[in-house]
Amino acid sequence: MAPILVVIRFPYLIQFFGLCAMQLAKKYHPDANKNNPSAKRKFQEIRDAYEKRSRSSVNVEYGEGDAEGSAHDYGRHFSSSFHKIFSEIFEDETDRFASDIQVELILSFIEAAEGCTKDLSFEAYVPCDSCDGGGYPPGVKARVCPTCRGVGRVTIPPFTATCTTCHGSGRVVKEQCISCGGSGVVEGTKEVKVTIPAGVDSEDTIRVPEAGNAGARRSRPGNLFIKLKVAEDRTFTRDGADVYVISEISFTQAILGGKVEVPTLSGKVQVNIPEGVQPGQLVVLRGKGLPKHGFLVSHGDQFVRFRVKFPSEINERQRAILEEFAKEEIDSENDTFQEGNGWAQFLGRVASPKFVLEMSLLLLILMLLKKVLA
Repeated sequence: MAPILVVIRFPYLIQFFGLCAMQLAKKYHPDANKNNPSAKRKFQEIRDAYEKRSRSSVNVEYGEGDAEGSAHDYGRHFSSSFHKIFSEIFEDETDRFASDIQVELILSFIEAAEGCTKDLSFEAYVPCDSCDGGGYPPGVKARVCPTCRGVGRVTIPPFTATCTTCHGSGRVVKEQCISCGGSGVVEGTKEVKVTIPAGVDSEDTIRVPEAGNAGARRSRPGNLFIKLKVAEDRTFTRDGADVYVISEISFTQAILGGKVEVPTLSGKVQVNIPEGVQPGQLVVLRGKGLPKHGFLVSHGDQFVRFRVKFPSEINERQRAILEEFAKEEIDSENDTFQEGNGWAQFLGRVASPKFVLEMSLLLLILMLLKKVLA
């Protein structure tokens, strides 16, 4: 009789793969990673990998006799056990977490700078009013779940998962709500009050937990993500936590200096104008900018940029004063030029060839006289 060849690959392979996948599923389960948005995506990847692997991992080569039935039964036992436990975990996850919603919110510059509270209204899945989100009509008598026998959990040692038949309630109802078709949710309008922190900027996103779509049959709602857009302001411009304002001053203030009132996020303040300030010159007001999350500095700075405004018309007296000023300015420049020009003439003469020749002859005569006298 020919030898019987039995190669059993799948029991230990499925068991090993199932244990590894179970550990990863627990690690990335959204219940344990509520503040990690990527965990749900990772959990879905593990689910997809498990389903793909479970379909292709059963590989049995057998010969004749009773070994065929034994291997087949053993493999089927492991396969169905792990498949059931994972199916319940993953299906339960899908049912218990509803989808998220993303909305855009436009804020004024001041609202973004100071923070505010907003009432948002948007389209979403909301709990059905007819069945209060339960999925079945009120007053209908529920029966014990035949899968978990009323426990709400299904255990396949050493694993335990929520029963997918009753979704953990331990009870099932045959009748379905007519309004929602048994899902427990309907399309509607959702209203949410949200607090915007001070100092936010465009492209910032605020997450409001469980404010998204309602979940089927009273399962956990999804999250709401609010993408912010800050409108431009006439007075203020920003660069991170720093803000800039433009202050117009007269040309006499630019020359003589003085004080000017400028707006800030906390009200108007007096700012000193330096004497001889140039157009576009900046003056910094420390700590007058936007709030920021820093270890030592809690606010940015405000910069005041001066813009010199020249008069379009002047009277006769003003013209006379300006002409006198212009004359003195020209005389001062000429004096400076003449002083500089005299020095330039002296340097030019010293460096000329004639001056060098004269100095050489003078030195030669002095040397001869010194020799004769000696």
